[in-house]
Formats: sequence, C-alpha cells, structure tokens
Amino acid sequence: MTDVKLHYDDISIVPETLTDIESRKECNPYIDGMLPIFASPMGSVIDDTNWRNFLDNRINVVIPRTIRLEERLNILWYTCGTESQHKPFVAFSLAEAEKYILNDDQINDPEYIEDGDQLRVCIDLANGHMRKLLNLIQDIKKKFGDNVLVMSGNIANPKAYRVYNDVGCDYVRVSIGTGSACLTASNTGVYYPPFSLLMEINEIRKECDGKCKVIADGGIKGFRDIQKALIYADYVMIGGLFNKCIESSGITTYGKSWFKIGRFKIRNYIVDLFRVGKPIRPIQYYDAMRLVKLGLLEINKMFYGMSTKYAQIETQSNQNLKTSEGLIKTQKVEYTLKQWVDNEESYLRSAMSYTNSFTLYDYKESQWVRINGITHNK
Repeated sequence: MTDVKLHYDDISIVPETLTDIESRKECNPYIDGMLPIFASPMGSVIDDTNWRNFLDNRINVVIPRTIRLEERLNILWYTCGTESQHKPFVAFSLAEAEKYILNDDQINDPEYIEDGDQLRVCIDLANGHMRKLLNLIQDIKKKFGDNVLVMSGNIANPKAYRVYNDVGCDYVRVSIGTGSACLTASNTGVYYPPFSLLMEINEIRKECDGKCKVIADGGIKGFRDIQKALIYADYVMIGGLFNKCIESSGITTYGKSWFKIGRFKIRNYIVDLFRVGKPIRPIQYYDAMRLVKLGLLEINKMFYGMSTKYAQIETQSNQNLKTSEGLIKTQKVEYTLKQWVDNEESYLRSAMSYTNSFTLYDYKESQWVRINGITHNK
C-alpha cells in the first residue's frame, strides 16, 4: 500500500511480459452475461421508459428515486417474479427502505417469493457512514437473508468496507465527491482519491475474506478509467457518460438552429423536425445520430447531481430542501447506448488480452499497476 493517494490519471496498467491470448475474442468481459457496469440511479440517466433498454444492452441498472414510489415498488416486485436473471436494483431512501422493505413480512412468504427469487434493493444515500444505515442493512439481511440483495453506500473511508461486509451488505458503492455532477468535495472538503480508496479497500477485503462486492462510483471520465477501476472493483457505476447517450432520460434540447455562411445566416430546418424539450423517439435514434455526425444537428441533454435542489424536488417534494451539493449542466449527445456498449466491450477485452486475462477474475488477479514511476504488484 502506498502513502501516495492516487487518482485514475496517476496510474497505468502494465502489460504481461508474455501472453497466451492470441485474440481479444478469447477474453470474457461478462459477469452472468452482463458487463461489469451499473447505470447510476440518476434522474437524468434512467427513467421508467428506458431502463429495460439498458438491461437489453447488458448494462446493470439501478432504478432511481426520481421515479414515483408506487412505480418503483411495482418494478421491484414484478422483476422479482420474472425468469430473467437480468433484473434491476431499485433505489429507496432510508425511510422508504425501513417502511417498505424491513417491515414487509410478505418478503419471507413463499406465496410471494419462490425459492431462488430475490428482491434487489439499493438504499440510496450520499453518506454511507451513518450508523442508522448499517443497522438497517443488518436488520434486513438478518430478517430476510438471501431473499433480499442489498446495495448501499457511498463510502470514502477504506475501513468502512469491513463494517459493510460484517453486516451482510451484498454491494457497496465506493467514493464520495468524485462524480462529475457532484460538489461535495469542493464545498465540504470530504474526499478520498478514488484509485487509492479502491486499492486500500482491496487490502482490507483480502484480510477479512470479504464477500461484499465493490462498485467504483464516481470519478470515471472515460473508457480507460473503467478498465483501471476494474483492477480492484467488481463493478463500475456510470452516470455522466450514460447521460451523453441519446437514450438517456435527461431533458433534451437542440442546437444549431442557424448556420452562418459568410455574412449570411441560414435557417437549419432539420431542428424543426424534432420537438424541443421532448425525448427523441426510438425510431428517430439512427437518423438523429447520422445528422449529429454530419454536423447538421446538435442534441443536448440536461445532467444534474442527485443532491441538487432540482433532484430533491423530484424525490421529496413535501420536505424542506437542503443546501445543494450538486450541479446542473448540459452535455452534448455523442453516441447511442449500443455504440457505447460495443466500444466498452472492445476496450475491456483489449485490456484483458494485454494482461493475459481470459476472465475478469484473471484480470483482478494478475495485474501490475504503474504508479508515478513505481510498479506496484497487486
């Protein structure tokens, strides 16, 4: 373990001296048929119309709290009974999880949950270091066992991993203040460099034979950061990059209404074909992205952090608004979800081939990481 605290930009992956892999197609970047990626439970990424599209593209999903509670509960129970193993987690607040999960005795009733079925619950808090949260997770797991899979967090102290593992949490989200729409680090000073955080959690995980899976959540600026995070994390959670997909739920606007040629401005009537402020219909995705690539259309998506007052209004309309620790911004659409997934799959396979990793398990076991001129063996 190094005393230098590291960001993703501070490290690089060192190839294996000799590799037995002759083609990246030999590498398997999937866990149970899904990429090791979660779409973040953010209102400008996931909504009740597009979450199935993410699952169909082999991306794990957490249904956000911006969706009405009744709809979230319907999704939770409906997907529990489906035969597909690709099911979403559903996000709840601390109070919602206590009321609708812990106090719901039908979860243990075989009439409602058959053997092998599971409710997938994400207790969605910014501060995962609350004792009350850990007590709730422990109570849920003690009462329902494997009938309920629990994801929670976020944490930014490596020692907190051991506590999450001890109370039986199944997945922990790691990192605070590193999201591209988060202002927690800059406004509160609470922060832990994300790669060092993952590295140190990995050491603790080995010591306690930890079963709780680690999700790297935040600080991911591009494809290479995903491959770096997966050295120590089981999954990576993506928000801002998915907002740039044409399918994301961010409010849509369009640019380039006029072109300037010399002294003349020419109206771009293509923009008029799309309704400003409305999502683009799936039937329009292909044509819209062709126009984007040709420079004839600019599509923008609103992206906002879940602690912004905008998000607070969506999730808790009857409560007093808190000081915002997030920001709202606009991002240009750059790709379809399928294009992004195809690229990530290819890049991950390539990283695995360089490191002689046939599986993701191999990828985590045989890495060398170069840190500021020092080579660190896992």
